[in-house]
Amino acid sequence: MGRDLVVETSQSWSQPKHQVSAVLLDGIDRAIFSAAFVDRLRRAGLPVSIHSAERLAHAFDAVQPTALTELYWLCRVSLVHDVRSLELFDRVFDVVFEGGALDVGRNARKANKHQPPAMASEAQVKVAARNQVADGSGGVPWTSAPSAAPDDAQADDDNNIALPELLPSELAHLADTPFDQLSDVELTQIGAWLEDAVISWPTRPARRTRRARRGASLDRRATLAAARRTGGDPIDLVWRSKIRRPRKVVMLADVSGSMQTFVRPYMHVMRALTRHVDAETMAFSTSLTRLTPALRHQDVQEAIGAASELVDDRFSGTKIATSICTLMANPTWSTSVRGAVVLIASDGWDTDPPEDLGKAMARLERLSHRIVWVNPRAAANEFEPLVGGMAAALPHCTTMLSGHSLRAIRDVILALGSKQ
Repeated sequence: MGRDLVVETSQSWSQPKHQVSAVLLDGIDRAIFSAAFVDRLRRAGLPVSIHSAERLAHAFDAVQPTALTELYWLCRVSLVHDVRSLELFDRVFDVVFEGGALDVGRNARKANKHQPPAMASEAQVKVAARNQVADGSGGVPWTSAPSAAPDDAQADDDNNIALPELLPSELAHLADTPFDQLSDVELTQIGAWLEDAVISWPTRPARRTRRARRGASLDRRATLAAARRTGGDPIDLVWRSKIRRPRKVVMLADVSGSMQTFVRPYMHVMRALTRHVDAETMAFSTSLTRLTPALRHQDVQEAIGAASELVDDRFSGTKIATSICTLMANPTWSTSVRGAVVLIASDGWDTDPPEDLGKAMARLERLSHRIVWVNPRAAANEFEPLVGGMAAALPHCTTMLSGHSLRAIRDVILALGSKQ
């Protein structure tokens, strides 16, 4: 009976993969299907316990697979507990569901069709924690969304940045519109939303500690002092925990001629960071200009206008390497970079030699906590980082995003506060 059931099930599962979930839930009893598949594995010589069959049935209640790949991993993690059984399990799964399409060799678990997200190499981790192509907005393999990194357990940040899940109704229709197609009024509305969007910001542990109900270390002196009131017995323990401060952010915006259409929206992003977090904002073209005091003005229009007047060389050439070297050579500005998240908004077109930019970025990488590069030209499907400056800077960046629209800017803000 079990064999006939599995064969009949195999014919049903040969439908398109997007219909797997409907066939499984509507046409097949999950408990009977689990028992029949387990019986097929046992007859093939794979030791499967009754608890594993129950685990698979419960897994179907918790997870509804929508593709054959998801079904494969759901069955495998529930039924296979020995690496030596993987080849046999793959062979049976192949016969039942795919009719020979599954690789049944020794490296079957590495086949692309059933491969889970693999850990990136050390060089790839520097560029992105996990490469993803942006849906519906172009994107490139280097465009990455914020995600977990291999060393998340040792991350300093106590919490991630929090942003509203939904955009306000007056901005929802502008979510995917490029910034260079928006009016000044629409950009002002986006800037106002950005200033109110940040709910919480990641923190970093400081060197100093303070008293707390719970902590990592015992305050011996305070505990002994409190014991004097209880006859010398340390009944009330006093703990200390590290003080946490907001993670610093340093944003460098390219205001050269090639970035002219994106200067104003990035000004609003810099203003939002300046008013909400411990951020230093600067603009560069052929030289570096600090904009933090001007962008803190209460009125939005006056703040943007004052910041624009400070940049004398805007819409001219680009010297990225020179500007980064100026930042790190200044005794005051270089202090703000140490341990901070550095956000660089530029298309990578640089008149400085690429090797100079590579050296400057390598030093900036050593000083900072993380580098996020925003390149609006990365939104194009045919984009490749072939420009000399971009190619030299990319290996030293943690992630690169397009930042060409409101939805893309939201990903940028999440990347600034991600644990990575």
